[in-house]
Amino acid sequence: MEDNMESIHESKNKFYIGVNEDEPIGLLNYHIEKDNLVIEHVYVTKALRGQELGVKLVERAVTYARENKLKIISNCSYADKVLTENNVYQDVL
Repeated sequence: MEDNMESIHESKNKFYIGVNEDEPIGLLNYHIEKDNLVIEHVYVTKALRGQELGVKLVERAVTYARENKLKIISNCSYADKVLTENNVYQDVL
């Protein structure tokens, strides 16, 4: 994989994979509401689905939540599935 596919970048209310935030190959949008990080949407381009990029974005959101002592609320069915299928995320739910 190219470096731009490995790196997760942070911008205002989003984490993304790609050369720039205007044309990401993977994207997780969120907002902060009180003491919660609310995941709104996870997107990965069709050509790259199945390569765990969405999981990596959710994991980055978990790291951010832990660092900032936030809980996670997911409004995204994909992120919800990732978070609830693995017990290592229970501390942020």
